[in-house]
Parts: sequence; C-alpha cells; structure tokens
Amino acid sequence: MVKEISDIPNRILAIDTSTKTCVLGLQDKCSGEMTSATEFVGRSHSEVILPKIIKLLEGNELGLEDLDLIVYGKGPGSFTGLRIGVGVVQGLAFGLDIPVVGVSSMACLAQEALRLQGCKNSIVALTARLEEVYYGVYSEVDGFMTLVGKEGVSEAIKMPPQDTRRHWVGLGSGWKLKPQIEKGTGVEVKKIYSSSHPNHIDILALGLEGFKNGNAVDAIFAQPEYLRETVADIPRTNLT
Repeated sequence: MVKEISDIPNRILAIDTSTKTCVLGLQDKCSGEMTSATEFVGRSHSEVILPKIIKLLEGNELGLEDLDLIVYGKGPGSFTGLRIGVGVVQGLAFGLDIPVVGVSSMACLAQEALRLQGCKNSIVALTARLEEVYYGVYSEVDGFMTLVGKEGVSEAIKMPPQDTRRHWVGLGSGWKLKPQIEKGTGVEVKKIYSSSHPNHIDILALGLEGFKNGNAVDAIFAQPEYLRETVADIPRTNLT
C-alpha cells in the first residue's frame, strides 16, 4: 500500500526515456529550486539512468529516501526506452513506497510550446514508421495543455479532422509529412516546432497538476503508452 501524501509533494523526480535523450529533473519545493540532468544517451538508457539519478540527487544534497513523488513520461516513443524508464520508475517508487504520475510525452511537447511560444492549440505528430505518425491534439485550459479527443497512431493522411476555426501549430518530427497531415486534419499550420524530446520543466508541471487532480497511483500501476497496442486491438473488436 503506497503511503499517502496529504499535501503537495515537496520533492519530485521527473524521468523521460521516450527518446534517445535521457531527461531527468528534480523539483525541490523546500528550497524552491529546480535542476536537471538531461543528456543525449542514444541507446544507453539502461546503463546511465540510475547513476544520473543518484548524481542529480547528491548534487542537491538529497538521497532517494527524500523523494515524495516520481513523474514519468509514459510515451509514446522508443519501445525499449519506455520499458527501461518505467522499470526504473517502478523499482524506485516501490522501494521508496511513494506514488507515481504518468504524463504523455506528447503533451509535454505541447506544454513546452505553450510555455515558450504561447501556443494554445497544438497538433503533435511524432515519426512512427514510413507514412505513420503518433499523434495528439491539445488545447490550453487554465494554463495546461489538455488532450482533445484521443492520442493515436495512423497514417499521417488519416489523422482525424480538427477545428479549422482555431489557430494551430505543429510539433514534432512527424511534421516532415506536413502535406499529408494537413490533408488529414483539414487545417493549415503556420508554424512548426520540432522539439526532439520533452523538457523536465513541463514533465514536472504536468505531473504536479496530475497529482492535484488525483492521478497519482501505486508503482505497480505505472505503464508505458505504446499506442500501437490500441490499433492491434481494433480488428479483434470488430470481429465480435
């Protein structure tokens, strides 16, 4: 049984391994500081993530036992990277008896665009395979980017249509398929930002908001979001 936190957690660790960049961040509400240890690691997440977490904590004169909450990017993204990240999250949180909050890695990109560029409506598209993209559509609500509809994966040209009355921006690597995405969604974007990975600031912000909204769970329930599994389930549903 995970211990309960009656108030806002003081020390929060952020982890995202959905890309080839290992994203780590630490928010210490006691000191008012936020620090990070983000680094491009390629396929070496499993080798570097734990030592980097320890170093990040020690640099703030803290230990693992001082953590109150872990926020993790649940994807979509690298299959192997996500499994490694979630495995670390589960191991640490279970051992420390603290809750976890999963946040969409695509929502983090939308939150960054809001924070840095003031973009209130974002269509995120990440390269999946060939003409396919992972996609998520977000609009700002009370300072946080909120999912419109559902996240999914499909051919770029088959992405769901969007409200043409809104001013949209495009985010992510999948926008190399701009003509197809615009044809599928029915909207034209004026600007495209190709952030390569989530930022710890946005992971922490969305994670803390998720905690306030009651989305914290026991470590055993931490799961990656591959999205492709959803697609695999569709044919079986239609056959019944």
